[in-house]
Amino acid sequence: MTLRVQIAVFDGFDEIDVFGPYEILSVPGIQVELASLESTAPIRSMRGIVIEPQTTLTACDGIIVPGGGWGNRADAGAWGEVQRGDLPERITELAPDLPWLASVCSGGMILASAGLLADRPATTNPGCFDDFRPLVGEVIKERVVDDGDRLTAGALFCGNDLGLWIIERELGTPAADHAAASKAYARQDRVWRSGAR
Repeated sequence: MTLRVQIAVFDGFDEIDVFGPYEILSVPGIQVELASLESTAPIRSMRGIVIEPQTTLTACDGIIVPGGGWGNRADAGAWGEVQRGDLPERITELAPDLPWLASVCSGGMILASAGLLADRPATTNPGCFDDFRPLVGEVIKERVVDDGDRLTAGALFCGNDLGLWIIERELGTPAADHAAASKAYARQDRVWRSGAR
């Protein structure tokens, strides 16, 4: 059975938050889709790269929310999406039907601002910790935090580690080791798991 994973894209997304996990998760057994809020019209990243989403956000086997543009309060990016509210609202609608929901970097601020990380251990870009702390149960300073149906990753390249951890959870350790080796990426093995302290 092939797992269907969506990565949310919106104007101002950080490229590495999207394409790092996308590349890592592009393995047999996982279908990865770039999904936008409500149309497949072109989306512009924070550095001006234009992409066409493959689909719209819908119930699937897991959704990853990237960051971008939080620190400078950019209108295009995670900050802007939280201010407008449509993306957090849609993710909140989908959350009960998802086996898991994940974030990379300041994408954690989108989940936290929607109340989806309330009373939970989580992480995000360290530059967001002051904004993040009041919205979560505990800020964990690790690359990846696994709280069951909520997975959060720290800044930038931590998205690669998130992707490998998702592969390990869904397909097993050998599959994750193989994915890391095939991408010439050294696994960091820094995943904090609830109940595994």
